[in-house]
Amino acid sequence: MELITNLSNPAAAATTFTLLLVDDEPDIVDSLHRSFRKGYNVLTATSGHEAVELLKAHPVDLIISDQRMPGLTGDEVLKAAKTLQPTAIRILLTGYSDLESLVKCVNDAGIYKYLTKPWEPEDLKLTVTRALEHLDLDRRLQLASEHLKDAYQDAVTMLSFACEGKDEDTGFHVRRVQHFTEALAREMGLSEAESVHMGVMSILHDVGKLNIPDAILKKPGKLDVDEWTVMQRHAEYGVRILGSNPFYEVAREIAGGHHENWDGSGYPQNLQGEAIPLSARLVKIADVFDALTSQRPYKTPWSVADALGLLRTQSGKQFDPNIVEAFLRVYEAGTITRILAEYHGQTEDTA
Repeated sequence: MELITNLSNPAAAATTFTLLLVDDEPDIVDSLHRSFRKGYNVLTATSGHEAVELLKAHPVDLIISDQRMPGLTGDEVLKAAKTLQPTAIRILLTGYSDLESLVKCVNDAGIYKYLTKPWEPEDLKLTVTRALEHLDLDRRLQLASEHLKDAYQDAVTMLSFACEGKDEDTGFHVRRVQHFTEALAREMGLSEAESVHMGVMSILHDVGKLNIPDAILKKPGKLDVDEWTVMQRHAEYGVRILGSNPFYEVAREIAGGHHENWDGSGYPQNLQGEAIPLSARLVKIADVFDALTSQRPYKTPWSVADALGLLRTQSGKQFDPNIVEAFLRVYEAGTITRILAEYHGQTEDTA
């Protein structure tokens, strides 16, 4: 990697990394500064308190701190750094007699390495070079992970747009269901990561429609018995399309269960109550609400007030009562109206 190669010549990385050098002895700080000034952006502090203030004000990539200082000691500075700038690499300079403090620093501050006094300048330079190589690699891996995450979400979205396009939906439907589901999951107490993931997986709730003939999907009138039997199979098809990869477990729960009813009258398995996966119960309400308030080939859109009324009357029948209450709270907080406006191009009054 180019940046890592450049680290063998610190001068090439002058604008890349910022170092904070901390020691209560000005001569040592000056010596450290001379060692690194040609290769990096350098900040210096001659007390622990000054170092902490710099950490509050400036992004730092690596900190080198002496242990024995009046006021805040080195382990206390690096512990504060772990909180203020957790990704910054932390290196401690310590004497042989400071082993107790060293153990404390390893446990509390998560230091990268320690060097005993007196240290060899070349050893310190090599330690900094290797530490920043690791930091650069971690950042590249994080960036790659973020790109991969974006790519998988784009793939999920394109797949669901393909199936939504078959029934002439604009594609906003899956986005609204995604954000309704995410908000509901958060309201039900799921973690932020779980809520976001469930929202993304909800995009695939109707992926099984890819296997439903256009003549049925686009029929402007009511489906007859045979057509309805075919339409119901999209839940089964969705589970099949999503395969067996553990990553899509929640998506399979949603695709296969979002037409089950709380009272057991739904399809395809007539599941009842909490036998229906929570993800499917959440998406069912999000999907039904959006279907009611949207234009479809076979219906005009309902008002938001009428759709909320149906959720109330079907609480304990089609819908989990606790999730209905959660949806109403999310609505009262203004989240539903905001999502409708952002992904529908209309406000509550025109819904």
